[in-house]
Amino acid sequence: MWERAMLCNNCGFGSKAENCVKCGSWVGSNAVVAKLCHSCGFGSAKDNCVLCGSWIGSNGVPAVLCHSCGFGSGKDNCVKCGGWAPD
Repeated sequence: MWERAMLCNNCGFGSKAENCVKCGSWVGSNAVVAKLCHSCGFGSAKDNCVLCGSWIGSNGVPAVLCHSCGFGSGKDNCVKCGGWAPD
């Protein structure tokens, strides 16, 4: 099972939470869940921001991909390493 990629309060503050974590473009209503593979989401690694690496704590913001970055098999890849993150 994959882990959902999260952003810290700084990286996900305000409208930044609506930007793609890969390319930075605005996501809008076409948001795709950003995933972490087993390696990148193992143990306490899942508690770190996918962009800056800071500890998230209980106030994390879900990371999303735009339609282009999450198109096709892109939605099944880890946002950190690009490895496969199966359902």
